Amino acid sequence: MKRILALLIAVMLLAAVIPATSLAAEAANDCGTTYKVYRVHTSGSRLMLRSGPGTGYRIVARLCNGKPLKYIKRSGNWYKVKTFNGYTGWVSRHYVNCGAYADVATRTSGLNYRTGPGTGYRVKGSFAKGTCHLLVSKVNGNWAYVSKHGKCGWSSMDYLDWEY
Repeated sequence: MKRILALLIAVMLLAAVIPATSLAAEAANDCGTTYKVYRVHTSGSRLMLRSGPGTGYRIVARLCNGKPLKYIKRSGNWYKVKTFNGYTGWVSRHYVNCGAYADVATRTSGLNYRTGPGTGYRVKGSFAKGTCHLLVSKVNGNWAYVSKHGKCGWSSMDYLDWEY
C-alpha cells in the first residue's frame, strides 16, 4: 500500500512539473507587450520568411542572423513580422529573440533620445557619436525606443545603423 501511495505521489508531482517547464520554455521567446522589435536568432543559417504561419507556405525571403524585425501579430508558434526593408511575412517564434541592436550613425554629434516618438517631445539626453549596441525594443513610425546602460528614450531611425 505504501508503495502504491508513493508511486501515486510521484506521478502527481511529475504531472505538475512537466506543464510548468513547458510554459517556462514557451515564455522564453514571448517578449510580451514590452518588445515590438525582434531579431533573427539562428545558428548561422537563414530564417525563412513565409507567406503564412507554417512551413507549408511559400518562402517570401531568407533572413540572416541578427536581422531586425517589427512584430505585427502572433498565430500559435508563428509571428507575423515586417523587415525594415519592406518584406512582410511569418517566422517561427523559436528563431527570434527580443529586441534588436543598432549603432549610432551620426556624423558630427551624438544622438538625442526623447520622452516620446517625435521632435515635439523633450530631449532627455544623448548617446555619444559612435555608440554601439543600443537595444531597440519598439518602433513607432520612424522612431525607435533605444536603451543602453540605464539611458532610454526615443530616437530617430535616420541616425541608427542596424547590427547584423
